[in-house]
Amino acid sequence: MQMDFEPRVHVDWKIPGGELLALLQHYYPDIPIFSGAPFEALLDELSNEMAEVCFQALAPLLITHGYDLWNLDAGADDYRPTLIPSDQRQAFAAHWQKPHGGLALTPVRIEPEAPAAPAKPKRKTAKLNWLQEVHDYPAPTYVQAYNYRNGYAAITEQDEDQWLCFLIDFNPWPPTEQDVLEHRPEVDAADLQLIDASPQGSLWKRRVVRGERSGDDRYEYEIRQGNTVQRFGPAGEHWPEFEDPAVVVDGEIFERQRLYEPEQVTRIWRITPTSSEVIFEYAHDLHILPIGAGRLLFMRHNAPQCWIWDRQTPHHTTPTRPLPTHERTLVEATAYLGDDNILLFSETDRQNLEDSAYNEHVLMAWRFNLVTGATGKALLDSLGSEVRQETQIFTNQPKRKITLRTFYGQLHVSKGHGDWWVWNYHTNSFGTQALAWWWNQRSNQVLKLTSRDIPREKPPIYYVPGQDRYLAFAEHFVARLPVFDEMVAAKGEEFLRFE
Repeated sequence: MQMDFEPRVHVDWKIPGGELLALLQHYYPDIPIFSGAPFEALLDELSNEMAEVCFQALAPLLITHGYDLWNLDAGADDYRPTLIPSDQRQAFAAHWQKPHGGLALTPVRIEPEAPAAPAKPKRKTAKLNWLQEVHDYPAPTYVQAYNYRNGYAAITEQDEDQWLCFLIDFNPWPPTEQDVLEHRPEVDAADLQLIDASPQGSLWKRRVVRGERSGDDRYEYEIRQGNTVQRFGPAGEHWPEFEDPAVVVDGEIFERQRLYEPEQVTRIWRITPTSSEVIFEYAHDLHILPIGAGRLLFMRHNAPQCWIWDRQTPHHTTPTRPLPTHERTLVEATAYLGDDNILLFSETDRQNLEDSAYNEHVLMAWRFNLVTGATGKALLDSLGSEVRQETQIFTNQPKRKITLRTFYGQLHVSKGHGDWWVWNYHTNSFGTQALAWWWNQRSNQVLKLTSRDIPREKPPIYYVPGQDRYLAFAEHFVARLPVFDEMVAAKGEEFLRFE
């Protein structure tokens, strides 16, 4: 009996593997590989892969169950994957030799690839359950760099016709939360933004005036200790909208204001409990980095100029040595390493190691002394995404696949325990991805966590001092990672080389 040869699935080429597999499971529920443990294994392996990679992985599995995988090709950037019994292969191909429904579709069978040559045996590493202890959220909860401070996160969510705001404390386990507006019904949660938090209390920015345009909005600051809320800053003063994020150092707030009229200028404000003043102005975009007690580094975007501001001389700044790299620099990921040393990141291009016709976008790390100019740099070869790329363009060319390593996304750097730092990588690209690297600033040892270790999730990872543990923040849960020594034992030792 001939089955229905019409395509049940029609997807764009950019669909992630996890969504593609879910569709195939829905429309072909009776095929064994789309249920139970085999399907879960496919999700782990293919959730972040391109559709073509998924097809190549599925084809040999389907053959063992008596099915062919075909794509009905319309000559566009889409796919119509269709599964049919292998014994109806010829009937299916004949059926699509002529147009149906006014659309000409070419049937292309996805043939299983020849088995690859045996790979060299890899060093065996201990298997580890990376998400050992999990705390589920009652609703989707997004913890990212913009709303996380020192083990605390501010979560704003809508409940029917009102907005709620919760301050989650991740220092105890399991985490605890507090309804920030339980006793403040007059405050709209959408107007609140957490800018700092500690066991002593939390510091917030609140919009108090909504103008006709966002530039007309006005804000004030407040400190929350338990259920007690006190205003921060000079009495009666309101502030304009500033660029995120605010920087808090020793109980003082530093903000960036970007103006475009009557001329372009960036102003850096210093706000204390009793004063508010502009301490620096410059014509271009700036980034603020705390560099020790009472000192800030002002970094110009996409340029080598930097200035040091010191609380001892608040109306004077000192230029530093020019940065060793400034084009395509990830200014927001800069970290202070102590004394006068900082860590920088920049993007660069190189030829692919397997095929010189292909270029890769990779990341460099720089250690730099602001006073002496001493510099060291290291190539971060696998901090990014790895994608298997088919090099064949024309049918008369041999089929060949190479691995492209590409950095394309965002890097967030935060302090870990001891001499360790955490580099979180976030991207929407395909392939196997770095999730986070740990880097030791003394020994240059690195520990690399990838999407193979934690499949299907892309959680940012932060160190929580109250627990002396690292937490992974997913959309529906937060999980404690294993004790750090167990992580190192499982992944092995690697080292960066700064030259």
